[in-house]
Amino acid sequence: MRILAWLCTIVFAVTCAPTPGRAEWNTDLYVGAAWANLGDVDAHARTTNLTISEIDTDTGFITGLRNGYWFDSFPYLGVDFDLFYLHAHVPEQVTRGTAEFTGKFLGKPISVDAAGNASIPSATLPLFGFAPELRARWPLMVDSEFPAGRWQPYVTAGPSWAFSLEDKAVRVEFGGKVGIGVAYNFTPMWAVFSEFRYTFYPGFDLTDRHVTYTTDIDALAFLVGGSLRF
Repeated sequence: MRILAWLCTIVFAVTCAPTPGRAEWNTDLYVGAAWANLGDVDAHARTTNLTISEIDTDTGFITGLRNGYWFDSFPYLGVDFDLFYLHAHVPEQVTRGTAEFTGKFLGKPISVDAAGNASIPSATLPLFGFAPELRARWPLMVDSEFPAGRWQPYVTAGPSWAFSLEDKAVRVEFGGKVGIGVAYNFTPMWAVFSEFRYTFYPGFDLTDRHVTYTTDIDALAFLVGGSLRF
């Protein structure tokens, strides 16, 4: 009888104990327009150091994949890991340089003549990056079907790293990323979202044929995407 009483006590404790809430994960896929700014570019070669004035870029695009987790104990706060690719096009242009120079930039020949005219060819700047981030959201239109809200305005912030090339070797550049957006859950498992973000990499280096180009890269992007919540 004493053993039976113990068993009943254990069963009662297990069945009546509070069940922990279900954690929320999400996988996001997105695409959007991006506007990159290279700023002034400093070129460092074996015998020449010069500055090329701000290089213009055309509107590019961004695409990426993000996986996130919202804390059950504090559902307004979450973390995510973002992988993205940003494509910026540098149009053919003539700008100003501080010294006579010939070399290659983004795989294309560039030159600065004695008068300081820098001839920049059409080229592509590919930027692969990743970022661990904190996310905060504000649930709106909360009900039993959508305990975290049907509408979810949110903000994100965190460090970011991007890959650059040093001749044929790959190096990693450090920067940061912040964003603001809103998600709409049309079912408990599926959502759509739009986001405006700012990404920056100060002192970004590109090395091509023993010439190192250093610039501050920053980019604005507007993106839309879909999200699987589980």
